[in-house]
Amino acid sequence: MDSYEIKDGNFQIIKEKDKKSNEKKLELVKEDKKDFFEIFKENKTIIYSVIFYAAGLLCGSYVYKKLENDLLNQMLAPGKEEFLQLFLNNLSLYFIIFTASVLLGVCLVGFPLLNIIPFFVGVDAGMKIAYFYINYSIKGIGYSLLMVAPFVCLFLTVIIYSVSMSYYLSKSIYDITVKKSDISEDFNYRIYLKKYLCYAGMIIIVALINTAVCTALNGIISL
Repeated sequence: MDSYEIKDGNFQIIKEKDKKSNEKKLELVKEDKKDFFEIFKENKTIIYSVIFYAAGLLCGSYVYKKLENDLLNQMLAPGKEEFLQLFLNNLSLYFIIFTASVLLGVCLVGFPLLNIIPFFVGVDAGMKIAYFYINYSIKGIGYSLLMVAPFVCLFLTVIIYSVSMSYYLSKSIYDITVKKSDISEDFNYRIYLKKYLCYAGMIIIVALINTAVCTALNGIISL
């Protein structure tokens, strides 16, 4: 509410309270507003992972198109395994990729190499999608959207966050060892270990969901 006072026979509006509140709002807006470079810097590992994954998709589809043969088709064709066998196959593949991200995270010079992981995930997905499209046309695209894309996205999400954490872990080890930086207060192995265990649990869940859905839909969806 504005306050009023009589001065020289006229009412003068005093808006000091409103001005102060507006100034505070403007200050808060300025503090909350971040430019593109700040947002990119804060999320650069995730952005790089997505870019390398997209590059892997293109590379995988190109490689399949150039190297298409019976052996490659046999490797990419959907299997007829039982639930347990399919689950173990999915879990072993997922954990090999996850373990690679963890090992690079505890490596002194692992941080420049971590983007290779989402790239190879993209190559694998690109080859599978290209296989289904080239051999089964529109039907193959539909199969990819139902049976490949959802689980690749789930697994990729976990791997991207794992790669992001491994990048900062490896970079911290590098700074402490090579640059002799004093960041011991911010560096805690237990925090990284707990997060890695959480990501490992998520990968088991993704492999279980993937296996359950594929087993259930294999009898309904066929190529």
